[in-house]
Amino acid sequence: MVALQTLEGHTGGVNAVAVTPDGKHAISGSDDNTLRVWDIASGEIIASFSGDGFLHACAISPDGRTIVAGEASGRVHFLRLMGV
Repeated sequence: MVALQTLEGHTGGVNAVAVTPDGKHAISGSDDNTLRVWDIASGEIIASFSGDGFLHACAISPDGRTIVAGEASGRVHFLRLMGV
């Protein structure tokens, strides 16, 4: 197996990762209380969200625009990607 890209930027452990249906972006949720949206080709963070607690789960809708993130506090966040 060969690594195609390594995405670095979280300061805590990564708990969840999802990839958009077009394969261009990855979403990651972490113990650093952040959700990050990555451009897979460049490795750049293109958007981020800060929760009140660890982000343990994330998913992306089939249209690639709505992210659902589950937080340790029990909150569920619905986030809309704009201009991506």
